[in-house]
Amino acid sequence: MRKHTNSQPSARATGRSRRRFISAAGATALAGLAGCTGGGGSDGDSGGDASSGTTTGTEDTTPPKPDSITVRAWGGAWQENLDKHIAQAFTDETGIEVEYDNSTEEEMQGKIRTAITQDRTPPVNVNWSLSKTSYRSYQMGLMEPLDTEVAPNLEGLLGASKPEVEDAEWPFVNLYSYTYALTYNTDLVSSEPTSWSVWWDDEWENSIGLYPGGHGITPLIAKMTGTELGPVEEMTPVWDEYTALKPNVGTIGDDSHLTQNLRQGEVAMSVMLPANIINAQDDGAPVDYTIPEEGARAGRDTMWTPTNQDERYVYWGQKFIDTAANAENLGPWSTELGVAPLHADATIPDWMRDSVAFPTSEEQFNQMITVPLDLLIEHQAAWESRVNEMMQA
Repeated sequence: MRKHTNSQPSARATGRSRRRFISAAGATALAGLAGCTGGGGSDGDSGGDASSGTTTGTEDTTPPKPDSITVRAWGGAWQENLDKHIAQAFTDETGIEVEYDNSTEEEMQGKIRTAITQDRTPPVNVNWSLSKTSYRSYQMGLMEPLDTEVAPNLEGLLGASKPEVEDAEWPFVNLYSYTYALTYNTDLVSSEPTSWSVWWDDEWENSIGLYPGGHGITPLIAKMTGTELGPVEEMTPVWDEYTALKPNVGTIGDDSHLTQNLRQGEVAMSVMLPANIINAQDDGAPVDYTIPEEGARAGRDTMWTPTNQDERYVYWGQKFIDTAANAENLGPWSTELGVAPLHADATIPDWMRDSVAFPTSEEQFNQMITVPLDLLIEHQAAWESRVNEMMQA
């Protein structure tokens, strides 16, 4: 998919309230996306004012359709699965093409913030990102609140889908959950590890794989050492454990790097999302994953629409999110990603439904390590900087 830069007019330049507009549009739109064509036709540039067309003698306030919308996405299999299960369903219903921007989360957050500050249109219409990054973007005022009249499928999601914020009901939506599991090469590790403490055994020198900055591991080590998460200077037991672990760390990298090293036996164990292992297993690699007795760090991914867009892009961007929240789409999408959908009616395989590695219920979440978003935003960058310094020393 090619990258796409919107040439949309600033919403402020239109002199209209986006929130009021999309709520009115949602109240008059038909239940199915196929009915949301409006009187403006399929070409957003030729449709004129969204309320100028009529089809049955009743004013239709559904915004005209743009030719395409742009979604920030992780590349590789993540984008491929999004395109297969969500974007294609959206395009089939609306005729609107979906294009992608593979900027990193941090890059995209900066681009959106700069555009809004300068009263320009943001570079994407939908942002797909981690819950922590999304929460920070919410704090920065970068989001157009989601409207359940436009995206009614939000109401069918599990409680964990709705972020806990004070002044917005749905600033963004959590769509699925996952864990940072202990993954291992079954040719090198003879039995399933029952505790993360095995990583510190002398036999695993140069055999452990980490994400940069200890991502996914620092809260776990804090739990193992009885250390309260907080300022770096108050977490000495955690840094002591990293010092003890350093001789056993054989590689540090992203998902693709860690997966390749693990499947080739260059490392024996790693921290990773089970999705990567499931894909490797499908290719016949000797790898597996487990959640040891201490639990594992849990995470969720989100979608949201940036503010300062023309209302038609807000509306159809939120219709894209509604498509993602539909149980019929969310189930197969989550299955292929190797994550747990936050929808009770989503169809997923039994091996996923019965595994604590794919938490959906409150009971399963309670077995995981979930760090409050406020705490992550305040301290995670400092934690990761400290780990990087230690590993490079």
